[in-house]
Amino acid sequence: MPENDLPSSFSLWLEDALTGWILPVSGLALAGAAWGLYVLGLLPEGPTAAVLAVLVAILVALLMARPALAGSVDPLTRGLTLGAAALAALLCAGGAIGSTWPGAPLAEGELTKVGDTLALPPGLAGRVQVLVHAPLPPGGTPEAQFRIGGTVAPLDGHVERTISTVRVGRGGRANVAHDLNETWVHGALPPGATALTLERLSGQVAGPLHVAVERDLLPPFLLWALGAVALALAAVAEVRLGKGSVAPLCGMALAYGLLVSYNATPSQAVGTSLGAILLGGLSGALAGGLAAMLARLGPWWRRDLDSPAAVAAARGRARKA
Repeated sequence: MPENDLPSSFSLWLEDALTGWILPVSGLALAGAAWGLYVLGLLPEGPTAAVLAVLVAILVALLMARPALAGSVDPLTRGLTLGAAALAALLCAGGAIGSTWPGAPLAEGELTKVGDTLALPPGLAGRVQVLVHAPLPPGGTPEAQFRIGGTVAPLDGHVERTISTVRVGRGGRANVAHDLNETWVHGALPPGATALTLERLSGQVAGPLHVAVERDLLPPFLLWALGAVALALAAVAEVRLGKGSVAPLCGMALAYGLLVSYNATPSQAVGTSLGAILLGGLSGALAGGLAAMLARLGPWWRRDLDSPAAVAAARGRARKA
């Protein structure tokens, strides 16, 4: 075998890490450390969920990339696999972090009654996401609806308290209240926007709405569009590889990012993130499996068409023609 064809020591170490105990043990250790800091109150809810999202993204991306490390994989297939893995990891972590740990707000304040305004910094325009926190009165199942103007299209949202029943002991049941009093609304600010205005507030609230404006780097429509691209790349890569579960893993990462992005907030992040692992794993695996099944209907499995001999033969036929 020529010396240039020998795998590098890094490739051998990476393949061994992906197939051995290093990757799962490292992931569990980091997740356990983050959980311990969260339980002790040393790590807030949002950063804990962000750490979990990064771990999920890295783990899934490495598992997706593992089949492409074999020396028999052609460059195009390897590139498709690694590209799908990188894009899936970016969307998984980016979508989750944008909702759970968005950083310092660009503008922040309270809106008490209809007509109240929140001043915006000069030059702020484009896609934004607005975090609205509304305190709910004690008891019952109150809910409130609001509309915020000053954006290209008004931002509508609602908050509520729900009641669920849980089993207690052998035969008992108890009601548990869930305050869903914080929500994200997405929109765009026109050039020259100076303030947000509370245009409507109905229902039951126990105080002013706390509003924080953040830059929306991954708006919902972009998350869905790039997710479709990543899933298509993963499906084609899996068919060309002929092994592995690249598309289901990609679907799991994308579903996790979407679920956390749509349902989590900085103060309601950890429980949502843990639930997204289970629900995203099931729904994402089904979506990825379906995408791979559809990809098998195309000519993507013809890896021989990319071989040097096939390319040379095609060029020869073109010259004769």
